[in-house]
Amino acid sequence: MSDATALEIERFKSNWSRVGECMIWIDRKDRDGYGIFSFRRASRRAHRVAMYLADRPIPDGHVVNHTCRNRACVNPQHLNAITASENSKRDSTSRGYINSQKTHCINGHPYDRQYGKQRYCSICSAEKGKRLREKWKAEGILKI
Repeated sequence: MSDATALEIERFKSNWSRVGECMIWIDRKDRDGYGIFSFRRASRRAHRVAMYLADRPIPDGHVVNHTCRNRACVNPQHLNAITASENSKRDSTSRGYINSQKTHCINGHPYDRQYGKQRYCSICSAEKGKRLREKWKAEGILKI
């Protein structure tokens, strides 16, 4: 059990209201729609405090994911700790998720090479290399 006092728990509970299965934060919110709660002399995101009060630690390098997709929700059953990379892939509107779903380059060729985490199309990569070598040759930079 967390070491939160009864007063802290009661103060937290007074700032949300149930809407369906979600516990929606009704007090202050930041510009991204996450609840803000003053807890132990610091402003903290309410969903992270909810995880703390539910005695569910957030490992280093992890963020809190809202399975209900509602940023104002503080229901611990709707929250889980995952890596930031995994979180961006779960959010269907994030650039990371959108790019992870692509299988072909803008010219329609398949991504068939990988350098680290970056995927490449070998056809477009070869064409770009050829264009650069021709440009460098014309500029006198490359002498072949």
